[in-house]
Amino acid sequence: MNRAALQAGTSRDSAALRWAMTLLPPVAIAYNGIFAAAAAAGAPMNNVIVIAAELAIILGAMGMSFLRDGIRREDVAPLLLVAGIVVVAVIGSLVFERPMIEGVRNALIIAAFTILGIRCDERMVRIAFAVSCVIALGVLLLEISSVDTYASIFQPANYLIKTRGFVAKEFMDENSLAIGTISYSGRFTFGLYDGPRTSSIFLEQVSINCFSIVIMVYLCTLWQRLSIAERVLALATVFLIVVTNNARMSSLLAPLFLIGYFLFPRLPRYWQGLVPVVSLGATFLLFAFIPWRTGDDPVGRLGTTYRYLTEYDAGDYLFGVPSLISRTGDTGYGFVIASMGLAGAFVYWAYFIIVVPQNSDTSRRAAWAAALYVYVWLLVGGTGTFSMKSAPLLWLLLGYCRATYMPARDDPARRQAEAHRLTPRERMARRQVAAS
Repeated sequence: MNRAALQAGTSRDSAALRWAMTLLPPVAIAYNGIFAAAAAAGAPMNNVIVIAAELAIILGAMGMSFLRDGIRREDVAPLLLVAGIVVVAVIGSLVFERPMIEGVRNALIIAAFTILGIRCDERMVRIAFAVSCVIALGVLLLEISSVDTYASIFQPANYLIKTRGFVAKEFMDENSLAIGTISYSGRFTFGLYDGPRTSSIFLEQVSINCFSIVIMVYLCTLWQRLSIAERVLALATVFLIVVTNNARMSSLLAPLFLIGYFLFPRLPRYWQGLVPVVSLGATFLLFAFIPWRTGDDPVGRLGTTYRYLTEYDAGDYLFGVPSLISRTGDTGYGFVIASMGLAGAFVYWAYFIIVVPQNSDTSRRAAWAAALYVYVWLLVGGTGTFSMKSAPLLWLLLGYCRATYMPARDDPARRQAEAHRLTPRERMARRQVAAS
């Protein structure tokens, strides 16, 4: 039996299925750009098509996972996450007499790609991230070399107006880029690139920032296992995104991840759940001494979160505030409470704590780096961490870490890690091959 058949273990785990599972996350992060290019070429495009595509991606991730080997014990936590958020959404929908689907949609993305990651081996995860970096870097180089060419191919304004309900005033008239891409006077900049803030395949300037941070989490987690070429590709992608997007959050988190690479394995297991508690406590303490304000700077972004969290009443915290969901784009914590209330926020928080069993240095790095990214972003950013443009890769990585024990890089440990993630049927097939 050849090596591929030995790794497959079952007829259902074919090479085609493995490649489909591997390439689905890159397709997920890039599909908006692909659709935008298609729309610019004359293809019909509207919000229904985008919703259908996103639903197909979610169902595809779950469908391929369950087709491969059914439901595994590692799937219980992500399925319970969806169940918990659905219960919260049903109660909120009954209270407000309108469907509260935002939290359910986010939970489905998280669960689907966690479940997919559980079934991916290291090679599949590394290929998924490499392909994603190639796509993002390739389009980014095109955008840097010629903004006009980039705008003519993707026409971000045309696509986002048709599919997201954006209005024309939110775009620059001369090249249809988002207003947020303008580097206005006083805004943070590295001074290395004088064009509009870049967006690459993501079409707007926020998701590309989230993508670069997810790549940093990946590097922090699997650095020792990556080849030199993979490291160079990922680092080049992150560097170009940061300096051309003038990404503040990426710039802030990069040195923290570098320190964390050495520090995270020494921190207490599962204590990353305290990150939102400490960060929110520090925010409230800050505005106890200075007047709160809003604005497009770190203090102003903290002020936006502070304003929303202090203006919600007990009922808002209990059931959510659906009428404010569309206005919480600049406050992640405000969005979480508005979309699923405190109960849904608790379910999400609990899931984030337990999703990665912290039984090795690698898994601790993954858990702490992901928590630092998500919880700090929710404090000063919006809903980017839930976006299909970056979330699939993050949860693919965490799902992989959930099902894989990685104590060291030596060959016996690697064999143990791969054997740990096999189903009983696959283990039996391997034993039969070895015996023959």
